[in-house]
Amino acid sequence: MIKLTAVVSSLALCFSFNLLAATPAELAWRNAVSPPPPGWQGPVFQLSHNYPTEMPPPCDKSVCKWLDGPANLFKTDFSEQGVPEWDQQWQDYIMHILNYVREQQDPYLRNEQGWKVQVNGSTRWFHVPWMAYDPTTGREFIHGFTNERTAVLSDFFGKRGLHGLAAAGKDAAEPRFETWAFGVYNPHGAYVLGQAWGKDGKPVLTSYAGNLTQAGLPFPEGTVVAKLLFSTVTPEQVAYLAGSPAWMANRHIEQNNQFFCQRKPQPVHLVQLDVAVVDSRSPTNWVYGTFAYNAGMKGETPWDNLSPVGLQWGMDPWTFPAVPKAESIPARQSVLNQSDINVQAEHFGCHQRLAGPVDNKLSSCLSCHGNAFASPDGRQLEPFSPNIFGFEGQCEQYSAENVAYFQNLKYPMGPVSGSFPNTISFDTSLQMWVAFGQYWQYARDGAPQPCQGGH
Repeated sequence: MIKLTAVVSSLALCFSFNLLAATPAELAWRNAVSPPPPGWQGPVFQLSHNYPTEMPPPCDKSVCKWLDGPANLFKTDFSEQGVPEWDQQWQDYIMHILNYVREQQDPYLRNEQGWKVQVNGSTRWFHVPWMAYDPTTGREFIHGFTNERTAVLSDFFGKRGLHGLAAAGKDAAEPRFETWAFGVYNPHGAYVLGQAWGKDGKPVLTSYAGNLTQAGLPFPEGTVVAKLLFSTVTPEQVAYLAGSPAWMANRHIEQNNQFFCQRKPQPVHLVQLDVAVVDSRSPTNWVYGTFAYNAGMKGETPWDNLSPVGLQWGMDPWTFPAVPKAESIPARQSVLNQSDINVQAEHFGCHQRLAGPVDNKLSSCLSCHGNAFASPDGRQLEPFSPNIFGFEGQCEQYSAENVAYFQNLKYPMGPVSGSFPNTISFDTSLQMWVAFGQYWQYARDGAPQPCQGGH
């Protein structure tokens, strides 16, 4: 929720405490890593964390319309005709999710309006705690953006299955663009968040099917997650962003193609919207979808210019690099929108798996999210848990790492490699994964590591 200047002075007081003396609750539930500056006149982010204390009833199919339809919708067809093609069935599925997400939001996605957490008189959207701990990437105070993957200009035009759009400066040294994003969970998902985190800001751990886990998991059917991704790239640099909503973010300053620790309010443009829903028909229990902003849609509002890139419900473990090339078959657990109007904004992942415009082209939506594991004390890299965001030879060679990375997983399954037997699964939620790691960094180190120089 966004509130204006009347709350600025009270928010500033919330940031006056010493981080070294801060309690877990103060760090878990604070709004941003730093307060608005004196005299700030713009929107101010407020964490939505009054999570439901009881599991919401099953989502009626008149509301969760994507849950309607054939029981075998995601059944894998291994015949030569088994590669799904984008048609009205898939268009309807992803647009039903989009219509749920956009309900009662500002039709023009104006900066001053921001994201509304209230829909039809009740709280529709909630945020994950512990995302305002890290001073380098943590939540900023205007819209609650966190800093994500840095893209390069070639991510926005045609190289190896990325965008087909012409872009300024393609022959120059690769300019770099930061991605700033925020994610929201609906009441079904937020119930899990409320069970997973105590009022004291500490994770609540329990056992599920003999596995250590955070309380509340897995996410129930009816869960909807949405993430809006904005970039520091401009419409002058990438033509398909013409008319893209420009929001202000308290983001890192940039000099000579390098980003520095100091932040100041600067514009970012909407480039991508990700959605994820729990659907029990899926072999992973999840369906992920991605939209790319595309001015070529010529819609009346920015929402109408969000072009579906595709849907994914599995990781295609029978497709290279999860198997040798000689044994590989075309991916068939993603369906990709390759219509003429959308082709300019297409961005696919590893060997025709789904990925979004500013995502890693060597990965896929579910491969990344599905490998959200951590050790019980929050360690999130090898040798404690799998590397999520990249490893040597990713997508480029048949290897044990690629076999494990592109396997279908369903909560509470752990990594298939067997190399990390005691990890905790976060049921594809990277925000819960981040929050868990941030808490344990606090538990080990106290104050977060300060931002250092350029990055």
